[in-house]
Amino acid sequence: MLPDLQRLIELQQTDREIQRLNEEIAALPKRVAAIEAKLADTKAEVEKAKATIKADETTRRQLESQIKDHQQKISKYRDQSLEVKTNDQYKALMHEINFAEADIRKIEDKILESMLDVDVNEKILKTAEQELKVEAAEIEKEKADARQRTAQDEKELAELNVKRDSLRSGIAADTLRHYDRVLKLRKTALAEAKDHKCVACQVMLRPQFYNEVRLNEQIMVCDSCQRILYYVPEAETAPPPPESNHAEAPAG
Repeated sequence: MLPDLQRLIELQQTDREIQRLNEEIAALPKRVAAIEAKLADTKAEVEKAKATIKADETTRRQLESQIKDHQQKISKYRDQSLEVKTNDQYKALMHEINFAEADIRKIEDKILESMLDVDVNEKILKTAEQELKVEAAEIEKEKADARQRTAQDEKELAELNVKRDSLRSGIAADTLRHYDRVLKLRKTALAEAKDHKCVACQVMLRPQFYNEVRLNEQIMVCDSCQRILYYVPEAETAPPPPESNHAEAPAG
């Protein structure tokens, strides 16, 4: 095989691996960021549950204070009822007492509802805190894995860049320019020739041209996609076995 063609094949393989590693290195922080975003959501759920519980407790204390106020009023009204002179005054005080007692019952119902809400929110908080603990451990593991993977990728990338520079230095300048131009345009600069076609664009190759490509002795370019063609002998489809024209001899 022409040395430049062999180097080009290796160069394309190297460029592909470099691209893959660069994409992987770029993707790792995004994956960690996605987990961190999920962790932030769980933290927000924890803080929301805590704030709700705190608000319920504040409301309950306010309601309990209102009950005490009503109880003090009832006590005052009862004391006053012992000193009234007329029946109407007594009835008025009893009306105020009944009204205050009704308010106390309503407030007690609200306190009960608040206590039930606290129970529900404490369960929500417990679940969110457990999720937060699991996710925090997960993100630390992901960060450690990402750091390790990135370090390994960067090491491989450095080695591949050295190999790439070495390969490029051994390829003719005009051939390298063509390679770079097609690579930028097509994402791949080389294509295998197989079964009389360019594997990349599937365009049929002229018989004489295809035969020359099969020799791998010169730089041959596909007229359709401009990719540099190469031939892999073992990749050629084997022709079907010829059919026998002889009839099977009858059994004697």
